[in-house]
Amino acid sequence: MKKFLIKILLFVLPILLIAIPLDFFISKNLKKSTTHAYGEYLVWNDIYSGQIDADIAIYGSSRSWVHISPEILEDSLNMSAYNFGIDALNFKFQYFRHQQLLKYNKKPKMIIVSGDIFSFEKEEEFYNHEQILPYMLWNKDYYKNRKIFNGYNTLDFIIPLIRYTGKTQELIHAFKLSANIKNPHPMRIKGYMGMQRTWNSDLEKAKKEHGSLKIKIDQDLLNLFDKFLIECKNNDIEVILVYSPEYIEGQTFIENRDEIMNLWEGFSEKHNILYLDYTQDSMCYNRDYFYNATHLNKNGSEIFSAKLAEDIKTLRGR
Repeated sequence: MKKFLIKILLFVLPILLIAIPLDFFISKNLKKSTTHAYGEYLVWNDIYSGQIDADIAIYGSSRSWVHISPEILEDSLNMSAYNFGIDALNFKFQYFRHQQLLKYNKKPKMIIVSGDIFSFEKEEEFYNHEQILPYMLWNKDYYKNRKIFNGYNTLDFIIPLIRYTGKTQELIHAFKLSANIKNPHPMRIKGYMGMQRTWNSDLEKAKKEHGSLKIKIDQDLLNLFDKFLIECKNNDIEVILVYSPEYIEGQTFIENRDEIMNLWEGFSEKHNILYLDYTQDSMCYNRDYFYNATHLNKNGSEIFSAKLAEDIKTLRGR
């Protein structure tokens, strides 16, 4: 038995001696990317550097990171800000990022939660799953929460290089960056990026294909959000709920929209926190501000950010 174990060790050890440094090499260089995974590496790097000192943290999905400009809030409110919006993922993933932020950085004074039709939707897919590749190996927090990262199995968090199997784009990208090939201009600044886009046909296509859509609400996510609001109160962090503009013609696409909007209103009332609902704002009636039914373009986001900052300044604490 002893000889057998020694043989296994002699077989495995050389592999590990190669796999471990190679994994660290790939991960270290992949983190340098300023555009890959929709710019999420930039945000994760800032979180794990421990250097974020933001008075205002902005949470949400893509509607957060393309709608709310930290710089505009900073100029108006005289408070530093950072947008932690995470693309196309519900509150379960937003809460994980929130936990990582608090673990490695100074807590914010205020959190703006940017609401979404899909924030509390039961979600099976881990969209843009490449974003955690450089950070997940031997990380206790990722391992403990591994069930939310669908697409990865337990071994991906434990054994070097396995998670990079089939990730050709990421491997090529990492090796290019290791050769000091010029990195494009950062996709996101303080987590935000205004989209220089004009109106597309997403809404028309969705209506033609589906007619309408009913969102399946996950009670566990509602409980988690309730827990989050209680934790923020206990941690002396002010929370403001915001539902940014959506194009008016797209609002009828969701069958149970009223039910979802009532959830946001209910959380506001239950926890006595400010809720700013812009779904009937004049911007919602002007397609020029949007590039699809749920996302503002750069011009729209800058106008909205200024409006939001002014409303927070006026209504906060009333």
